[in-house]
Amino acid sequence: MQQPNTSSAPVFSLYYVAIDTEAGVTPEQFEHFVRHKGVQIPSYPGWSWTLLRGLRGERAGQYLMLFEIDSSAERDRYVAADGNKTELARQFWREHPEALDILGEWKRYGTFSELPTLYTDYRLLEENTKSTVPHGPRYQERAGEEPVARVIGIHNLALRPDVQAQTFETFIAQNHHRIEDYPDWKFRLLKGERGNRLDQYVVLMEIASLKALDVFYPEPDIATDEAAKFARAHRDTKQMYEEWKQLASFSGSPQIYTDYLSVAQSL
Repeated sequence: MQQPNTSSAPVFSLYYVAIDTEAGVTPEQFEHFVRHKGVQIPSYPGWSWTLLRGLRGERAGQYLMLFEIDSSAERDRYVAADGNKTELARQFWREHPEALDILGEWKRYGTFSELPTLYTDYRLLEENTKSTVPHGPRYQERAGEEPVARVIGIHNLALRPDVQAQTFETFIAQNHHRIEDYPDWKFRLLKGERGNRLDQYVVLMEIASLKALDVFYPEPDIATDEAAKFARAHRDTKQMYEEWKQLASFSGSPQIYTDYLSVAQSL
């Protein structure tokens, strides 16, 4: 069977970030720095990042850097398979010496998204193109307006015994069109291709706001009447999820997951 060309598939790269609490750094100090100064650190062409803070789940209160990269080909121009910078990346930083001062200040608050930080590059397998989540920033501040702060859910999955990866991926490829997300929610299925969770799956759920999350799940794993009403109105989606569960675990408990709140985004 011919393997698909994945060089054009978007990549979502996740790096754990930690602040230096032993030095007295507070979350408020770190987030203020990132929003007002850290965002000036330039991104590689075709790259953007969002800083996330765990809202609930396994890593509540902890930070994650989410890089969204146009394609694995663009990723490979700047990061080698072992996680180290390519020569093109080193040249990029030589051409932006002003960024190194800001980066050095960042590191006085906490870690940055570079080795030896734990990380995983995930390749996009499928997404819901019918989602009502609009294109736009994950975090943005405007004078006189409430900040835009999207929720990003990272939910780990595992295959059932004796289920082959190709079986699950084929099922998702053939059936993801049956998914109707809640209003202002967007489903993506990702697969680890580099780093610490190689060949593992996650559902990345992007939610337009904390309010849009609370309409259906104001508490972890506890659905509201609105969620039940939505499920009754979209029975084929519910049936698709039941078929999914015969092959692999589903979003939420008992698998490890964290729902994060966006707190800063690259310019």
